[in-house]
Amino acid sequence: MKPTEGEGEEDASSLNRLPDELILQILTKQTDLKTLCFCHLVSKRFANIVLQLHTISFTAPLLNPPPKSGTNTSFWSILNGVVFKPIHLLRRMVLPSSRPLPPIISSFYGDSFRSAVSFLIKFREAKSLSIELPSSTHKGVNNSSLFKWKVSLATRIESFVFLSPNSISDTNGLYVDDVNYENIEQEQDLDLTNFSTDSFKRKVHIAFQCLKDVIVRHRMLLYFIKELPNLENLVIMDSGKRGTVGMSAGKLAEVRGWVHSAPGNVKPEMNRIEVPVNVSQCYVPVLEMAVSGCVMKGVTCVVMRMNDAQDGDDCFVDGDNRFEDKVEAAYSEAVMEILEKHKDKMKRLL
Repeated sequence: MKPTEGEGEEDASSLNRLPDELILQILTKQTDLKTLCFCHLVSKRFANIVLQLHTISFTAPLLNPPPKSGTNTSFWSILNGVVFKPIHLLRRMVLPSSRPLPPIISSFYGDSFRSAVSFLIKFREAKSLSIELPSSTHKGVNNSSLFKWKVSLATRIESFVFLSPNSISDTNGLYVDDVNYENIEQEQDLDLTNFSTDSFKRKVHIAFQCLKDVIVRHRMLLYFIKELPNLENLVIMDSGKRGTVGMSAGKLAEVRGWVHSAPGNVKPEMNRIEVPVNVSQCYVPVLEMAVSGCVMKGVTCVVMRMNDAQDGDDCFVDGDNRFEDKVEAAYSEAVMEILEKHKDKMKRLL
């Protein structure tokens, strides 16, 4: 049924009669950055209200999403060159230039991510920010790869630990990780405790690739802390739940103090290439965890320290840890089990 004459104007005027406080309260139920961008475009009034929100979440798109099966790649290539690139150029000519992302971040993500960040840093009142990035696709990693990493950081990355078992199960022998075990019945006769030098080297290589991811995400943390002065909680995760980089209020305040006390050091720090000064690795055939009740087999552990400070192993069980599920807790317990009871198996690479 078509609205009668004047009905649309009445609806609009009814919305305009709502006080800003009520509209803001309604908008607080929505934290997704993409949706908030649409709300921001409604009117100048909505634009001002939207930017007062305190909690923002953002799921970043893939850098170069693979074409769907059956699609004509030549068509999409032509469409990108004829349509999308001119739109990006026109947008850059019309819109005011935003503060550029550090090169190490820009090189990993495309125009969509940079555009989202340009909008995101307008939320000067934001107190909580959660960003989900696409899972990194490293050589040797597939849907059945098991690994997670943890990191301790502040103004710099302090230490990094990578843990990768061949399998993880509960006390009943049931696999508890959310990976694809389509062929697990055919693999039951394999001895998962057997040491494979090639497999071990591959996992150590993946650990270094994950460290590169952490370095980029740490730069993001510094960037958002610098641009958003009211942040109290900041988390950057990946869609594969491999690891999380984040800061709670205490560390965030510490880093913000450093940013404002030494602004000239921030840019060099964000562009600096970090390398570990100490790398140790070990292989544990079977690891049984008393608290979680899980059993890991064929466990590769890699520990990297980014400075010479001997701060012990407490950095891997600090107050910022959050365990979303049983598997997450099992990985953390496995790390501490290795650091406490299997130090004799650790061999230093660097």
